[in-house]
Amino acid sequence: MTRLTSLLLPFVAALPLLSCGPDPYAGKIKIRYMAWGNPEQLALEQKLCDKFNEENPDVHVDFLKVPGSAYGNKSVVMLASDTAPDVLRVDHYNFANLQNKRFFLDLTPFADKDPTFNRKDFFPQTIDECTVNGRLYGLNVLFGGNVVYYNKTLMREAGLEDPYKLWQEHRWTYDAFVQYAQALTKKDASGRYVQFGTTMPPFPQWVPMVWGFGGRMIDDAHKHSLLDQPEAEAGLQFVADLRYKYMCAPTPAQAANSAFSFESGKMGMYFDWMGMTPRFRNVVKSFEWDVVPIPSGPKSHQTTVKGNQIVVPANCAHPEIAWRFMRFLTGPEVENLLYVKNRRCFPTRKAVAYSKEFSDGSLPPSQIHIFIDAVEDGRQLPIDDRWAEWTQAMNDQLDRLWNGTERDAKVAGKRAADAVNKVLSEEPGW
Repeated sequence: MTRLTSLLLPFVAALPLLSCGPDPYAGKIKIRYMAWGNPEQLALEQKLCDKFNEENPDVHVDFLKVPGSAYGNKSVVMLASDTAPDVLRVDHYNFANLQNKRFFLDLTPFADKDPTFNRKDFFPQTIDECTVNGRLYGLNVLFGGNVVYYNKTLMREAGLEDPYKLWQEHRWTYDAFVQYAQALTKKDASGRYVQFGTTMPPFPQWVPMVWGFGGRMIDDAHKHSLLDQPEAEAGLQFVADLRYKYMCAPTPAQAANSAFSFESGKMGMYFDWMGMTPRFRNVVKSFEWDVVPIPSGPKSHQTTVKGNQIVVPANCAHPEIAWRFMRFLTGPEVENLLYVKNRRCFPTRKAVAYSKEFSDGSLPPSQIHIFIDAVEDGRQLPIDDRWAEWTQAMNDQLDRLWNGTERDAKVAGKRAADAVNKVLSEEPGW
């Protein structure tokens, strides 16, 4: 026997004893919860699981953290193979498709017999996103609307009025937005861009601009695209013109390596969800910033609202416990922690959103009520069970407009509409 072997032998002999120790959760009902998110979000959700476990001694929740890049495929495989966790978060973009495959448990009976659950406590869009044919299949989390983050310091240096003042006076229009974006775009002596007024909003954040010009992506029956209609084409053209006509948004090459991110202080205005607030609070130290609504278009002013859903698989072995955990995750105490203290997104509960604590603007952004306005005036995206299919076909065609190889929105809109209509005329592929 070698000296190394003689040294390791006692530890090897002890391994079976170590692996067969007492189960720390013996006697408890064990359930699993799965979600994705950035490290800050996952750390918060781990704390929530720990708190639930502490307050519910008969249950232990095991939190499965999955990288966002792999989450979609992993959740589908687990749902299809009946190995999904007892509670999991799904993006609303995928909710209708997965529900249509009957992967989710109908939660209506649990909601109906729960005396503490009242649909009227929540913003109606948050319930609507989880409801199919009158039946409840999830509860909404990480909800909110789209707004414009703006660099107050750059605007002051450029001699521009605060856009919030324009909004109050009903002067915050797309024309004013372009005027501001051009005024905030700068070049150095060599002609090289050193600052941009805005960025071209990605999908689906450009959708409010199509709505603003009176356009729509798809008809009410979800059978035909409307992107080839004049109103939709006008909205698409406005988005493309930010980059190629007004020259106030960077091209893909100019924006490489996040050279003109909002955090860098080289971007005047930036479209995004409320969930960006914690990041900007942590990162932005060199300039003042705030939020203002999406500008008003010639025909309307509405922004997008969307959340994610926590759902229970149809084959869940412990649906009562899963419902109890879901109610905890969407309760007032947790919403106060997530959305008031940490500003992760917008509350689904009206009482939390309208509370004095939520309106506290002592930390940026100070104009918190803009988030409330965005939800109250917000409009839901036309997400259906084939959303992923037809929006991919649409975006494949619109990419030519966004990268400048096609400058005419009428041509791009027609191609996009034809591509969407072709997809919708065929059998579902996913």
